[in-house]
Amino acid sequence: MSLEDPYSILEKYLSAESYFVVGREFTRVDALEKALGRALFTEDYFVKYVYGNALFVKQVLSPHPHARIKGFHLKESLGVSGVRAVVTHRDIPGVNQVGYALPDQPLLAEGKVRYAGEVVALVAAESWERAVEASQLVKVDYEPLPYVLDPLEAMSRSDVLVHEEAGSNIAFRTKVRKGDVERGFSEADAVVENEYRTHHQEHAYLETEAALALPDSEGRVTVVGAAQHPHLARDITARVLGLPASRVKVVVPYLGGGFGGKDDEGPLTVAKAALVAYLTGRPAFIVYSREESIKVHPKREAAIIRYKSGANRDGKLTAIDVTIIHDTGAYANRAPFILWRATMHASGPYEVPNARVDGYAVYTNKVYQGSFRGFGNPSVQFAAERQMDLLAEKLGLDPVEFRLKNILRPGSRTLTNQVLDHSVGVGEALEKVSAKSGWFQKRREYSEYNRKAGRWRRGIGVGVAWHGISTSRGVPDWSNAVVKVEKDGSVTVYTGIVEMGQGSPTSSHVQIVSEILGVPPENVRVVFGTTEAPDTGATHASRGTGIGGIGVEVAAGKIRERLARLAGDILGVEPDKLVFRDGRVYPRDNPEKYVRWVDLVREAYAKGVELSATGYFFLPKGRFDDTVGQGFAYPAFSYIVVVSEVEVDTETGVVRVLRVWPALASGRIISPVQVEGQVEGAVVQGIGYTLYEQLVFDEKGSILNADFTDYVVPTVMEVPEVEKPIYVEDVYKYGAMGAKGVGEMALIPIPASIANAVSHALGVNVTRLPITPEYVLELTGSLKR
Repeated sequence: MSLEDPYSILEKYLSAESYFVVGREFTRVDALEKALGRALFTEDYFVKYVYGNALFVKQVLSPHPHARIKGFHLKESLGVSGVRAVVTHRDIPGVNQVGYALPDQPLLAEGKVRYAGEVVALVAAESWERAVEASQLVKVDYEPLPYVLDPLEAMSRSDVLVHEEAGSNIAFRTKVRKGDVERGFSEADAVVENEYRTHHQEHAYLETEAALALPDSEGRVTVVGAAQHPHLARDITARVLGLPASRVKVVVPYLGGGFGGKDDEGPLTVAKAALVAYLTGRPAFIVYSREESIKVHPKREAAIIRYKSGANRDGKLTAIDVTIIHDTGAYANRAPFILWRATMHASGPYEVPNARVDGYAVYTNKVYQGSFRGFGNPSVQFAAERQMDLLAEKLGLDPVEFRLKNILRPGSRTLTNQVLDHSVGVGEALEKVSAKSGWFQKRREYSEYNRKAGRWRRGIGVGVAWHGISTSRGVPDWSNAVVKVEKDGSVTVYTGIVEMGQGSPTSSHVQIVSEILGVPPENVRVVFGTTEAPDTGATHASRGTGIGGIGVEVAAGKIRERLARLAGDILGVEPDKLVFRDGRVYPRDNPEKYVRWVDLVREAYAKGVELSATGYFFLPKGRFDDTVGQGFAYPAFSYIVVVSEVEVDTETGVVRVLRVWPALASGRIISPVQVEGQVEGAVVQGIGYTLYEQLVFDEKGSILNADFTDYVVPTVMEVPEVEKPIYVEDVYKYGAMGAKGVGEMALIPIPASIANAVSHALGVNVTRLPITPEYVLELTGSLKR
């Protein structure tokens, strides 16, 4: 292989004996900007550069869950002073289709509306006040239609169809068939069967959706917008406008949180602003109010999971039989992929010889489901992990011991029969976190305490989860970046990965370049989140560093190989015996004999050595048989174990999380400080999902608590003590420097961990989320009787 071959470069840095920058404490390059309030978000660009010249865009939302659109009356709205346009589906110059997995969703409602809150028109005016006033004067003739809000009802009905053309309210099906399930249950000495229910969750990001579109005289549009994949936003916008993608430019600045929501709604927000700008020839700015954001954008799926599992007296799982039903809402969006992930993770990170799993994504007349941190996995891991605790109890085993008997290890076969040949550190993570948390002692102590306690109960619970990294099955995934060394020795990196708080382009990407080229981090600049950079894929699926950073590593590695050959000639040393560090290049055995980095770069320019490189890496994948749900599911899995300690007030029903111990098996930890921040944030978001956050719908599917007065999220008062994470570095051969995904991990097992702790404290079976005071009182009421 060539020294510049991507596989050779990955292997070289994967097997390095030590690192100078990677794995060390590192201050992200945007830290000061954000701390001082100088970092610019989408709305800042509008206020700083365009205010006074742009049109304000206000959305008109449907009040009906299901209705036919008979006509529009716009005269009164257009008569408001300062109104420049009222845009409906009839004005779209391209294709009014923005469906992601299925072509079932318009940008602006056409023909009929399918949920209360669907966007039917855009009003553009010279001021925000005029835009709001005019939006309230838009009249739409609706013919109300029968509607369905419950997924179980929707599955059984053919007289009320959310999408008539589909012929059914079941949008998508998935399945797994492994071994002989009936035989597996016949071999079980303990069988547990339950129905679990989880709920919609709002992303609640600090920055709502926003986009600023700037048209030019040649029919091109540039959009500054809050999206997680600039190239997807560009492609959807180009389709809506009927333009070649090359005539649309999207720039994503810093995001005030994404969590998947701006992967789904971000491109649509960009397209709306671009549509108004293109039609009017004026800059156009849209920003969602908090109420609009909650009503319009997709949510975490609500799920019904029927789970039966069995194990023998030796503590080995024998079979699982699982049915997963997702409330998809009005449009499929990413529902097929969310359901697919839930289905393929239904076993939890355990070996199960016999399995039957069926999944259903079901249309209803509610706000549709979409990407959310964990992507279909928290709900199914909640069910799987509750089952593990209940089986352990039936068998008279400790929950941790039972899990260790079944945990995935190198050489194990997953639910889909995929062989895990390396990078499987979950067993070690479970052992280490149980020891650090004092699991066995506390489990005994709290059990004894609760037998004597009155009002207050204590519990400790464990949650173990796995999460496939990157896109699933054989779906193509790649990494791409451009690295360029300037004449003064500074380095510029171009990537499509965005910065939404996780720090991939502002920490790990900088560290990778600094590690490989030996350049001080302050001399590395990353240009991120723009369609003028290579398409690096979306910043989702925990791929921002582990996958997104591969292209950076490969490009920087190519440049280093070229410079190493030149430096070797200058120093009279074999290139592979050189060290690049702290702005110098020197022989490994003689640090005093060196060439300065800046001098080496000047010499390279003088000698015609190319100092820019594209780093492209196409992820190798395997085959998958969808007819039986068997085969290669994901390139790698990250693993997370969380132990939670809770206190329950049996008089008020309030659950308080006291302490959390996380352990992460996510490959190489490139930036420990950033990972720790991701874990802490995920723990808090997971606590919100588990205990507090719940969207409430009225009888017509309208969201009643579309603001932070009534939609309850954790405050600093509810944040427990989160212990420093344990890292098991089960390096992945195709990850950047051996890294896997991190951002979603800690949230996924939090619901299970807390539910198991509450069940331990109260001696009851928790099968629903959220675990509200009302639900706890319901459980303790039955306990007291």
